[in-house]
Amino acid sequence: MSKRIKILDSMRGLAAIIVVFHHVFTGMPSLFINKYPAWLMALFSFISTLNVQAVLFFFYISGFSICLSVKNELPINKKAFNNYVYRRLKRILPLYYFAIVFTLLVGICSYQVGRNADYGIKNLIGNVLFLQCSNSYAGNWFAPYGNNGPLWSLSFEMFYYFLLPVFLYLVLKFGKTTSLNLFTNRIALIGAFIISIACVFLNRFLFLPFIAFSALFYVWYAGYFAANLYLKKTVLFDVNFKLLILLTTILFIINNATPSATISKLFFGSFTACCFFPLFYLRKKISTKFILVFENSFNFLFYKIGTGSFALYLLHYPVLQLLQRLGYIKYSCVGFTLISIIVGSIWLEKMFTKTPFLFLKRQYLK
Repeated sequence: MSKRIKILDSMRGLAAIIVVFHHVFTGMPSLFINKYPAWLMALFSFISTLNVQAVLFFFYISGFSICLSVKNELPINKKAFNNYVYRRLKRILPLYYFAIVFTLLVGICSYQVGRNADYGIKNLIGNVLFLQCSNSYAGNWFAPYGNNGPLWSLSFEMFYYFLLPVFLYLVLKFGKTTSLNLFTNRIALIGAFIISIACVFLNRFLFLPFIAFSALFYVWYAGYFAANLYLKKTVLFDVNFKLLILLTTILFIINNATPSATISKLFFGSFTACCFFPLFYLRKKISTKFILVFENSFNFLFYKIGTGSFALYLLHYPVLQLLQRLGYIKYSCVGFTLISIIVGSIWLEKMFTKTPFLFLKRQYLK
């Protein structure tokens, strides 16, 4: 299990690097234009376009990891729920609020506070309450604070954390059972699928943050579903896997019939689940020298970055914005800054992870 968690961290590290590269590539074009051959620029452009997929992969990995962490102790009774909430808040809140303060300080240094509405008090309150959405959402109530774009996904993430206990409780009530077995897990996946599809179409007529968040819930729960299959030691290509393929096919058909950016994201998340679970299943069943060498090499490249991926994801964008505003767009300056951010993020996340933040450990459900 420890190796598996190590692989998950490495994947987070790769996804974080893709997001950072996207912001460098799109925000600092002078570093790339007329500097590289056409084939390399095409490669850079392709990697940059994986930015959205990388964030969706974060959602998927989050659901996968949550299932591994709770295992059979579902957060639907008092003790399990309180422990679950404490661990989730401890993981998210300290670094998230640190990122907001850090974004504010960068805004002060770049003379944006007082000039840019994204640094306003109203927007700050919306971000503190996890109600922000990307600016691409028409009618959104709050934008990511200080134009720190990556903050949009944290509201989605926090919503899924608190939706999960309610969602599982209702699924288990419907299935008339007290455990998430393979059957009730299939019911839950179908339920998450229906919720997301309904919210996608509802969001076209009415914008509410929670409707927007729910539209991508299926991607998050697909990760939870796949991890549950992994823990239950199911057979590959059984009815559970066929259900994933069926829902993925339905999303593909819907997206072709009525093209939608959100449906496209749901399709990618479902397709990821179809690919990710078999890979982990085969990794567990087939242990060859090639697989071990590949895994060790992959961990060597991305594991350390993965341990600081959350902090890196939250903090890199304001620093890159500061460099742009100050005009420090040179290879040496950008390279040194990125290395410093990566090293600092690894250290910062390690420090925050070790700190217990006991004031968050409360009886949330009495």
